Order: sequence, then structure tokens, then C-alpha cells
Amino acid sequence: MTRIARWATAAAAVVASLGAFAAPASAVGPDQYGGYNTEVYTAGCPSGPGHQVDPHRPGDRLAIDADDAAAFYRCHPSTRGAAAPKEHVNCAPGAYFDWTRGLCGPARKVPEMGTKLTAGRAELTRLSPLQARLGHLNATLVRDRDNGPQDAIWNATLTFKDSAGNVLCVAKTDTAGRAACDAKRPVNPATTLLGGYTAEYAGNGSVDGTLNTLAPATARGGVL
Repeated sequence: MTRIARWATAAAAVVASLGAFAAPASAVGPDQYGGYNTEVYTAGCPSGPGHQVDPHRPGDRLAIDADDAAAFYRCHPSTRGAAAPKEHVNCAPGAYFDWTRGLCGPARKVPEMGTKLTAGRAELTRLSPLQARLGHLNATLVRDRDNGPQDAIWNATLTFKDSAGNVLCVAKTDTAGRAACDAKRPVNPATTLLGGYTAEYAGNGSVDGTLNTLAPATARGGVL
């Protein structure tokens, strides 16, 4: 799992920047030095034996919610290699989760993360001259940035459509950023082979339908 950032900031500066949009107490934890030590992940809570909390400098591990800009996940320590338990946390009304700082803040001030979607090849099985079954539509969603790894984005809703814009199926991305599904209805083999399909990520601005902290992305996929 790849974290977005890890940092320490002065408590006074954080409080001043939050104003009326203070995050829930579980979002970030002050240490004895008056700072914060937070890690934010795009691919869900990390697996493993759990992080060891330094009693002198406690920290938090948070994960973005790829379908809701006004929420995030808090990752609790795990044991014996199990996946870290996740606590879903909602920001206060009017606030969005700021993935660059690991806390909730005014929606208009939270930056948008660029995303990139790559669609693979689906598989076509002919049922008749005019009907076919389309399976294994697939796409991968990652954070788009100029330098550094292309971090996978977990639990994002991807919608797969035919060349005419009709919805074929919907699926969620896994911890590798990949989603796959089979079309829920028969398709025309000729038009499907020619036009392929489209994978769409609508962004995570479902709160008001206008602001995203994860940018929308679209990709075209072919058919075998």
C-alpha cells in the first residue's frame, strides 16, 4: 500500500487552518511535541502486522474514500498479518477530507487529486449473428502524477458503457486499483467489436455533485 504523505505540523497551525471545520477527534492525533504524524493512503488500509505506535509520538493511518469527498477511513492497528480494520468517518457538513493534510477542511480549499484510468480488453462470446455475451470488462484507476509511483485507488466505483452510452455493468476497484465485471445484457457483436466500450470514474464529488477531491477519468477499452 502506498501512502500519499507523511508529515509533522505544528498544532497551532493546524487548528488555525481548520477554523470551523475541525476534523473528528479520531482523524488526527497530537503528540507530546504539539505536532501531528499522519499517513494517508489511496489503496485502502495497509495489510500486515499493524503499525507500532510510539507512545511519545502517536500517529494515524488514514485512507481516502474514492466515492465520497466528505469522508475517509481510519485504519486501526491489526495483528497476525490480518488486514487493518477500517472505521468510516464523515466530515462535518460543508467540509471535505483534505488528503494532502490528513484532516477535514473547507470544501473549496481541498485540492483535487489527478487520476488516470486505463481500460483493458473485454471478451466477446457470440450467441447468434445478432447477439453476443461481453465479459471481463476491466479497467485500472491510479493517481496521476508526473513523478513517483502511480498509486492505486481502492474502492472507486467504475461504470462500463457501450459505444452508445448504455451501462453494461458497474464494479468497484480492488487494492490494486482494478475493477472487472461482465455485461448484464446481450450486446450486438458487430457494433461492439467496432466501438469497444468505455470505462468511467465519476470522481468522488457525490456530496453536492460539483466538487471533487479525486478527479473524474475516462478510458476506452477494446474487445477480443
